[in-house]
Amino acid sequence: MDLAPLLEKNWQASWQTPWRSPKIPQEIQSSVEEMQLHRALTHVPMIYLVAIFNLVAVMVLSAHEGVSPFYYAWMGVFAIGCFARMIMWMRFPKRPGSSLNPQKILRNLSVLSVTIITFLSIWSVYAIATGMFANQMFIPMSLVFGTTCIAHCLACIKKAAVTVLFVGVMPSAVAMILVGGFDDMIMGWSMITIALLMIRFIIDSYNQIISGLIMRHTIWKQAHSDPLTGLANRRAMMNHLHLAELSFASDGSGFAVALIDLNQFKQVNDNLGHDVGDHLLVEVANRLNQSCGKDEIVGRLGGDEFLIFMPDVNGRDQALARATAYLSGFAMPAKINGHVLTPSASVGIAVQTLDGNGTEQLLKAADSALYKMKRTGKGVGKLAKPVLRNIA
Repeated sequence: MDLAPLLEKNWQASWQTPWRSPKIPQEIQSSVEEMQLHRALTHVPMIYLVAIFNLVAVMVLSAHEGVSPFYYAWMGVFAIGCFARMIMWMRFPKRPGSSLNPQKILRNLSVLSVTIITFLSIWSVYAIATGMFANQMFIPMSLVFGTTCIAHCLACIKKAAVTVLFVGVMPSAVAMILVGGFDDMIMGWSMITIALLMIRFIIDSYNQIISGLIMRHTIWKQAHSDPLTGLANRRAMMNHLHLAELSFASDGSGFAVALIDLNQFKQVNDNLGHDVGDHLLVEVANRLNQSCGKDEIVGRLGGDEFLIFMPDVNGRDQALARATAYLSGFAMPAKINGHVLTPSASVGIAVQTLDGNGTEQLLKAADSALYKMKRTGKGVGKLAKPVLRNIA
């Protein structure tokens, strides 16, 4: 598989639209959230450590310069709260069996980070505007340092990281430009430049992470899906059956499989061509998908053979009823390249423990039932032969 075109497309998109990010497909939304949560659990203690360091530094400077405790005592409460939260986050991943809600955790983390930086930014602007300190540079530079560190830790959460940088740097920089001297004005413009560059780097880093996840999902999908029908391929179906075996071993949840084989498909290929045959397979796949129940999976093993995984099935009658519903769902005329085709099929079912244990035994049992039905021509699984006729 050649990945060069995809890499080239991602590179061009990164530099042609430097402030935008690729749209996250719904299929990988959960993977993105898991990645963000994993990085957050790793980096959040550092965020609180940086916040504590900056708060303590500002408090020490305020006390040294004789500033009334009224103006900075609240920072001590902030520092204690940050320390408590840091300890909690350090212990959080080690909790056994903890149920994590990535969306809630990431949302709370974003709100908390932006809130802390907003308070500090307001205080910084107030300190600059009132000339509270003899050394005006210390407070905004300390804030810039803390802001960039926090934004770096939150780089995987793009909106939060960008908001932290904007709120943490821009107000103080503008205040220095408007009310400060020449040196303050130059430093203010430098701070704005640094913030913009950091925002650009964070967006680019985020885009690379998302593009990597999209590419990984694309590769996985190509390796586990049938290129013609888009259904799960043989490898994917074997994986599903293996997981079902493990689930059955742990909680006893039964399942069944249905092996479907189209009738006289070779006749379609020989008389009408492989292109018509391919279109017929796609049509059958779409109809099987439409009949797919909750948690059921339809796959194509190859040729004209389809496999259906049916969870929570413990009896042959139940399995046969579901398989018959699938066949009835697609046995309707279809117009394909000037021909009307009415597909039909035979089916063989196998139920876990009743017909075998394990993937190989179940598939052998289903295959045996399928060809027994084909030979006898009896049973509900055998529908009418396909009708082939030209459209006048």
